[in-house]
Parts: sequence; structure tokens; C-alpha cells
Amino acid sequence: MFGFRIQDKTSSPSLAALGIVERSEARAYAALIATGWSEIGFGYHGTVHAHPDHPGVVVRFARKADGFGDYAALLRTGFAGSDGPHAPRIHDLHVSRCGALMTVGARLSDPPRDAWWLAYAHAVIADHPGVAMDEGVRDRFRVAWPAHEPRIDHASFDGIREAFRAAWPGYEAYVAALRTVSPQGLDPNIGNVLVGIDGSPVVNDPLCDDGYGLWRSPLARGLARYAEVSRRLAGEVLGRLGRAPVPV
Repeated sequence: MFGFRIQDKTSSPSLAALGIVERSEARAYAALIATGWSEIGFGYHGTVHAHPDHPGVVVRFARKADGFGDYAALLRTGFAGSDGPHAPRIHDLHVSRCGALMTVGARLSDPPRDAWWLAYAHAVIADHPGVAMDEGVRDRFRVAWPAHEPRIDHASFDGIREAFRAAWPGYEAYVAALRTVSPQGLDPNIGNVLVGIDGSPVVNDPLCDDGYGLWRSPLARGLARYAEVSRRLAGEVLGRLGRAPVPV
């Protein structure tokens, strides 16, 4: 999918500036299509849209606020490398009352499947020091890049690793910094590395699908956690009552 890179808010194209008014879960997708924002990509929860009158940006729409919302929130708070060439640039973010997420960002492109550095860029995201890689992830990696094992220190990365580090010395540091601030492990999905306008690899949408609500204020997150715990406790109580023996 296409992604986003942070930009100065004073010059960023917002949803309002792009004329996007409808942002609800039920009607936003149809409204985007009707106003010329054609779908150019999709994921588990979201679709990405481009418009011929706005070639430099894309709009992402998700019916539920997913991990991309958390990623956008982390980028906006700032951490090491979040303003650099390997982070997507977010222009605007909106979460509706029903939880739909819309973002505006600079357009990125898919890297060539035979890019010499692509396997290593994904291996950096997939690597978790001291933790064995999930076999499903390893299998997907083998299918995409059969010549490489998905471990950074494997001999098959000799040469590629060194050349990559020379070309983009800040990439691994950015991924490491993102891993330290992320509320969950990074997702090594094959589509999570895209290319910026300068040709650099950009880590796009690396958090898992279930959002943690980092775009909300600390108070709103606390209230949401309280409501979730209350619902869970109420369900347990009702479950126990339902299992209670019937007096005779």
C-alpha cells in the first residue's frame, strides 16, 4: 500500500483543503470514489485513494481505527528518525465518532520486486533480538525472496547488508527506535516497505491491525480502557448467572 511521511502542518494538505467532508464509516468510501479519489491499494482494514488533481498525496480510509492510526500518532509525537527519510510523512489524521480513520499523506511507491536491498530491509523489520521468528513469517519471506533466509546475520546477506548500510545508514536505527516506542511487535508483512521520492526505503504501516488508540488523549484512552474492563466484568457476571443452577 501507499503511505505517508510527516510534513510541516502549515503547508500540509488537510482533508478539508482537499474538499473531503464525508468521513463516516458508512459513507466515506463511496464519497471518495464519487469525488474522483479512485482506489489504488487496500489492506486488511483500509483502502488508499489517489486523485488526478492531487498527484503528490494519497488519502487512506479504514472503517476502524487500526494500527496505522497508532503509527501516525507515534510519528506525530516524534522519536529518533521520525522526521527522517525512512518514516512516512503524515499530513492530516481524523478519527470519526464511530471509529473510522482517515489520513492524508505524501504518496510513496512500491519498490521493484527485484530491488537488491528489499529482502534485507524487510529482514530488519522482522528481526526480534533473542526471539525466534514465527514460521508463518519465515515461510512468507522464503516465498518472496527464495535466495535469502530471513535472518539479518545469515551469510546470504553478506555484501547486501554492507551495501545497504552504506546507502542508508539511518534505516536500522530508525527501525530500532520505532521498536522501542511501539506498543506491540512490528509486523514484517511483505508490503510494509515502500519507496520515497528520493529512492530511500520507507517503513510503512508496520504495526499490527488492532489499534491501541494512541491518537486519543491520555484521558480518552483511560476512559476507553475503563469501559472495556467494565464490559468484560459485566459479561463475566452475566455468564456466571447464566450458569447458575435453577432452584427446584
